[in-house]
Amino acid sequence: MNLVHGLVLTGGTSTRMGADKATIAFEGMTLAARVARALAPIARPVLAVGHEAGSGLEAIEDPSQGPLVALVAGADALAARDATSAVLLVACDLPFVTSHALTEVAAALGDADAAVPVVGDREQPLAACYSPRALDVARALVEGGERSMRALLEQLDVARVAIADASDLIDVDTPGELEAARHRAEHP
Repeated sequence: MNLVHGLVLTGGTSTRMGADKATIAFEGMTLAARVARALAPIARPVLAVGHEAGSGLEAIEDPSQGPLVALVAGADALAARDATSAVLLVACDLPFVTSHALTEVAAALGDADAAVPVVGDREQPLAACYSPRALDVARALVEGGERSMRALLEQLDVARVAIADASDLIDVDTPGELEAARHRAEHP
């Protein structure tokens, strides 16, 4: 696997959760810190797009216009640091994400524009790897006023990845989902 860079999405409004997801404690650390820990062995540098949220990462401002704009803001910040390889984009609300799962995603990129895990029948574009070409397409879309990750995927050659353990990509968007994840962690 070639070098990849990492972006942890820590911004957003967390409307359905009712609290800032990035700073929610889960098994002794913030959700953002858990994602940062999973990215650390496989991506350099890793930035938080939003706020630091206990992750220990350098944070850049989230323009608060959705994940596509956050991806572009993060990619631009990486490019300003001479980091121009593929980017693993990971939302902060994945309490069980592992380095192994993210390595599977990054390794699947190959010659595709993006490697996107599929859980059940749902694509997970916020736990995906994007090539430099994909980042250029994302920039053009944002400049044209687009805000949808779906619009980005529709313009890319996407490698869809079946993760060995799909539970690694369980996300928590609501208090009920967070409680279920905590129960799962306590009773594996």
